[in-house]
Amino acid sequence: WLGCRNKRMSDNLEESEHQDHEQQEKEEIETVNQTEFCIEILPTIKAAQNQHGLRHGDYQRYRLYCTRRLRRIRKSLHFTSGHRHRYHKKPLTSNIITDQRYLCIPLYSAERAWAMAMELKQDSYTEPRKRYHLLRKLKKANKNAKDLLRLCEETGRCDARTKLEVQAYCDWIDGNVQFEQQKWQEALDAFGSSQNIYQKLGGVVSDDQRNMYHQRVDEITPNLRYCAYNIGGMPTDVSELIKLRTNALGSDMLSSKIDEVLAKTGEKTALSLTEVQWQGSTIPIKNEQVRVSLIKLNQTIGEVGKEEKREEKVKLFERLLMECQDAVQTVKEQISLELISEKKRSHKQEQQSSNLQQLIDYLTHVKLVQSIQRNLLLLETLQFSKGSQKTAKPEEFVRVYDILLQHITELNELTQSSDDLLEAKHFTAQTFKFKAFRCYYLSESYTMMKKWVESIGLLERASEHVIQAKEHFREWGKTEAESDLSKLRQLQETIRGKKCELQVHSIIESQGLEEQMSELNLHEKPLTESLDTFNPSISSRNITLAPLPPE
Repeated sequence: WLGCRNKRMSDNLEESEHQDHEQQEKEEIETVNQTEFCIEILPTIKAAQNQHGLRHGDYQRYRLYCTRRLRRIRKSLHFTSGHRHRYHKKPLTSNIITDQRYLCIPLYSAERAWAMAMELKQDSYTEPRKRYHLLRKLKKANKNAKDLLRLCEETGRCDARTKLEVQAYCDWIDGNVQFEQQKWQEALDAFGSSQNIYQKLGGVVSDDQRNMYHQRVDEITPNLRYCAYNIGGMPTDVSELIKLRTNALGSDMLSSKIDEVLAKTGEKTALSLTEVQWQGSTIPIKNEQVRVSLIKLNQTIGEVGKEEKREEKVKLFERLLMECQDAVQTVKEQISLELISEKKRSHKQEQQSSNLQQLIDYLTHVKLVQSIQRNLLLLETLQFSKGSQKTAKPEEFVRVYDILLQHITELNELTQSSDDLLEAKHFTAQTFKFKAFRCYYLSESYTMMKKWVESIGLLERASEHVIQAKEHFREWGKTEAESDLSKLRQLQETIRGKKCELQVHSIIESQGLEEQMSELNLHEKPLTESLDTFNPSISSRNITLAPLPPE
């Protein structure tokens, strides 16, 4: 009887524990079901991209990271596809999603496929067949993004921000697919929807993340403009395309498309460019690649003249100098090919080689002139930074003027064969002008080190250069010289005042009057102006008898 009683009691205890465990599991499941999923899609993928290769354009490294990340997520969720000997795909449905990490599976799958497409994009320039593989990977990324959107809608547990982020990401991927397939209207609609969502999200997120959303909006804008440009047709003026190319530095896909259109447009325009005029001689251009390079140069020079913002001008100058270097390299390659192919050269071939050498001199001349303009713009930027927190050091000015003097010397050597005396006068005047400013800023550098004698000597040399530069600018006689003459007059006045100041410092240091001068207070009211007022704080050491300098 006692044994049966103990058995019944143990059975009742186990049954009650089992019921309690079932009740606890139900409560946990209800708690999990009540929680909402919140995934910040754009901050998540941007952080991953910046940390794993995309800061340097390494798409392969980012693709491998996405593969490793997917494997870790699947193993932590026990959602692997089969085992090591056999693959068995597990479909991801809304019924099994109990953790928001499940939603990261289609997200990183889309990122992995997109990274592979961008990696193939870099190789498609040399291997055209890679473009078909690229399209397949983009479509796969689009499918994974749409699966992520479908799961977010079916689960009903994602908050409003997550749904908007997923919708914007899906539209952005879809826009890239349509853009690569040259379906401009569909791409315009997809990019427009994505930009609209990101713009609205940028107004409600925290201050730390707001710049990220605004940056994504700025990245989408050139794509929208290029789609609208293609829908409206291809105009003959390519200045709009060049602006888009400048603003599309963060989008490899858009940059490649614009470069392709610019190349085709340049080839059509290059047919009309057969020669250039330089130093009174006509240089024929027969190579089509050189013609296209010259067309790009002229277009960029026109853009530099129209641009008003200083920072954008500097970027355009940098691109212009790179294009000049590419054009020179193209002509040099053509000369080397002719030297290899023709051992015995006729008079006609020698004339053609001479024309190519003249073309190199012309392109070098253009490069040097534009480089001088760029450095003058940098000097203006340094001048404007004087009043700001990051004040430019005198050594920075000296460095720029050294480069300018080197460019002027090279220009003078290129144009020595020319009989234009006015141009030679202009180069000489510019040389003395740059030397004067260089000596002035070198004197500023010595002044900071309290080397008064050396600073005075440099100012004397700068004053001599100013006088010579003014003479040569007057002999040049063009209206453009007025601005240079006004700058030289202003520099001459500054040098005169600096020399007086440095002489005073030199006398004070030689006589050992630093301590006495430090005690001198010139900010108080002079005694000659306050004779009717008694001031008990005045002593014989800090008294100011008369205003200095005298009025």
